[in-house]
Amino acid sequence: MGTITARISQELFKDIKKIEKEEAADRAEVIRRLLADAVKRWKLKKALEMIREGRVTFRTAAKTAGLTYIEMLDEAEKASISIGYALSDLQQDLKIIKQEK
Repeated sequence: MGTITARISQELFKDIKKIEKEEAADRAEVIRRLLADAVKRWKLKKALEMIREGRVTFRTAAKTAGLTYIEMLDEAEKASISIGYALSDLQQDLKIIKQEK
């Protein structure tokens, strides 16, 4: 485990103390949780950005964000990123499935 030292604003310090009290957790635990959440959100943002720019596949983006493939598709939909599968693609796939029966 590594150690990080950082100066923060008085307002942020007060907010952290408030969270400590409400969560009944010590300061280090609160900061670890907040930092982990921020890193998770940053990774997702970065992965969505890479998809949007066409630099990576959904599977690679999912790995980058620490998500499953399905979760990444879900996040892309929430971010209004096309998954490259149109209604016409689905209709064609359904036709093929019906023909195979």
